[in-house]
Amino acid sequence: MDTVANSFAKASIVEPMVVLLVVATLVGIISHRVKLPYTVLLMLVGIGLSSIGLVPNIDLTQELLLGVFLPALLFEAAIHFPLKELRLYAPTIAMLAAPGVILTALATALVLLIEISTFRVNAGMTFMHYLLFGTIIAATDPIAIIALFKQLGVKRKLAIILEGESLFNDGTAIVIYSVVLAALTSGVFSFKDGAYLFVTEALFGIATGAVFGALANLTLPFAKDPLISIAITTVAAYGSFIVAESLHASGVLATATAGLLLGNIGKRYGLEPASRMAVVGFWRYMSFFVSTLVFLLIGLKVNLLFLVDHATLIVFAFLAVLASRAISVFLPLGLLNRMGQPMTIKSATAIWWGGLRGSLSMVLVLSIPDTIAGKDTLIAMTFGVVVLSVLLQGCTMGPLVKILGLVETRSEAMTFMARCIARLRAISAQQKVYASMAIEEGVHDDSNIAARLHEERQTILAELKKREMDEDFIKAKKERIHYVEQLLSEVEEDSLRKSAESHLITEDDLNDLIKVTPS
Repeated sequence: MDTVANSFAKASIVEPMVVLLVVATLVGIISHRVKLPYTVLLMLVGIGLSSIGLVPNIDLTQELLLGVFLPALLFEAAIHFPLKELRLYAPTIAMLAAPGVILTALATALVLLIEISTFRVNAGMTFMHYLLFGTIIAATDPIAIIALFKQLGVKRKLAIILEGESLFNDGTAIVIYSVVLAALTSGVFSFKDGAYLFVTEALFGIATGAVFGALANLTLPFAKDPLISIAITTVAAYGSFIVAESLHASGVLATATAGLLLGNIGKRYGLEPASRMAVVGFWRYMSFFVSTLVFLLIGLKVNLLFLVDHATLIVFAFLAVLASRAISVFLPLGLLNRMGQPMTIKSATAIWWGGLRGSLSMVLVLSIPDTIAGKDTLIAMTFGVVVLSVLLQGCTMGPLVKILGLVETRSEAMTFMARCIARLRAISAQQKVYASMAIEEGVHDDSNIAARLHEERQTILAELKKREMDEDFIKAKKERIHYVEQLLSEVEEDSLRKSAESHLITEDDLNDLIKVTPS
């Protein structure tokens, strides 16, 4: 075993990568049988490999995660994130991703201080150490939860809020981490300087991302080769990050902004269908590849004996993180309700429990200079919280959302209707593309493509017609109508808000016209 472990550790980076992908493939196959989230099982396998000494020669360093992995994950999430829904839930997402992160860091430090003082635990750290831990652990990493939500069919609003929060809170966490670390190193903390640094890094990061996104959107229409389109998006993802970091701005926010602009403008208007499919496929695989390596590497970095030695502190830290997350989620509910962003207690509970911690926290704690006293304790607390968060929260999230009634229950009739609607949408899209090609390229319909599409559409409509008197189908139809009414209500609210923003109506008019329904 020692010989195998040594040869594995000395291998080049390519060989461990291939081995990890083989392991990840087997884990993916097994995860469907054991009914565990894929990323949770990856971490468990990583811990198992680490415990028997099979640790590859790949370190989860700051350069690897922040410079290579994080931009890929952020960009892939951003290009698929609908700008319309981001605007719809922007106040909630912004509240969680900015003040929520700061509140989480402060609350974590205070709860830890109270716990350790009450139980007289000798941690050997000051309040500034606890605050540094709070900034390290503040950002969420809900990759496992988002995948689970899609699998279970959880209400879309929850997935949008959690994904939107994670898209932007990394940038907030990194900035406040830098501020607190500088204060701990120098012994001087300036709230004014910290606030100025936070605002400037965020604004310059967003501006840099907007420039790269705009340039990519202008360039994409000239890229007729799908590979060139992929290259342009890659430059936008990593170029925005690198340039922003060189300007001492937030690379995270730069990449997220560039991805949002490309996904909501360039993908729709600047890309040909073949290029769009190639770009989406490339970034989906990049996201899968990177998230797979990250969760395996997290498991591989865990030293169980080291964590057992700090078990008491880890439990206190985990409870403090849960408490601080609850404060940052439940405290603003009243304010969000007044802002037209109502949220039920059940939805807030799912968002609270779904705030998993992940790789960013581990990298930040490993980046602490060795001169900082208590670094080993902070590492143990962070690693322990990440492991507990992914395993405990990740494994129980499914049952929790089912108990809370947040999973969309679908009858056989609803499934049948949904599939028919999806097929009708696909046929409609095909008809539009074919009609455009017929006009622009003079395509001759020798194979009766248009007739076949029309016939298929009529067949589906006939299938729907046959079942329209079934009791279950009538219920499904009512649910669909309710969904359409909700969607139209959201469109109405969005339009009314735009009218208020353009000063066509007053805020009082807006409040009178909008009918808010919690979801």
